Amino acid sequence: MVPSRDDVPMGDDEVDDEDLDSEEEGEGEDDESGEDDVESGGDDDERRLAEIQSLRSQLAHAPGSFSLSTQLISLLKAEADLSGVRAARLALASARPLPEALWLEWIEDEERLASDDELHEVIGLAERACGDGASVGVWLRLIHLTARLHAPQLLPALDAAAQGALSQPRAEPGQHP
Repeated sequence: MVPSRDDVPMGDDEVDDEDLDSEEEGEGEDDESGEDDVESGGDDDERRLAEIQSLRSQLAHAPGSFSLSTQLISLLKAEADLSGVRAARLALASARPLPEALWLEWIEDEERLASDDELHEVIGLAERACGDGASVGVWLRLIHLTARLHAPQLLPALDAAAQGALSQPRAEPGQHP
């Protein structure tokens, strides 16, 4: 199974020092618009959580529904619920073959969160994706992960070779250049 790092959010919701400074400066001020923002944010969170529950309930009756599963994954990512995202992806992958874009998103999310010691598990995920349906993008990701683990100094050369191969025009079967 892919590494468990529930403490790391799966988004770009980083807070920089300027954000913290501006929040600290505004403390103690009576600003009704700030209260409205907090209240509406809470309503959005509640609405999102209710939608997540609804999707989970619908998936219990229609397991493997691609549309419902991808909606659930998107909402769980917005909530930074890493274990929920992983569970939803695993359930969908167990029910049906996944398209390349979904596999690549999953692999890239896991790679971003993985330490060097956990890279073997991400490679296992990429190998599973290759077995699910051969796609050039997934195979290239597997090659990249393997090189990152075993020969990181080769990554720039491999990336250049792969890009060169992908940019070449392809002849159709039966056609000769």
